[in-house]
Amino acid sequence: MGPVTLVLTVCLISTPERCREERVHLEMQESLMQCMFRSVMYVSLWSGQHPAHVVKKWRCELSVANRST
Repeated sequence: MGPVTLVLTVCLISTPERCREERVHLEMQESLMQCMFRSVMYVSLWSGQHPAHVVKKWRCELSVANRST
């Protein structure tokens, strides 16, 4: 397995219609399944560091460099 990216959809608390995607590149060699199991922890850490935003949803995906062509 290679690096996995956690993709968060985040919105401003003050303006909930203003949303964007944030990508958290996980440094550990994780599978997509491991990412999903640990995603709550990563989302919690990100949320604590960005109190003006709320995470609406998230997903795990293989980092671009690891996708097969």
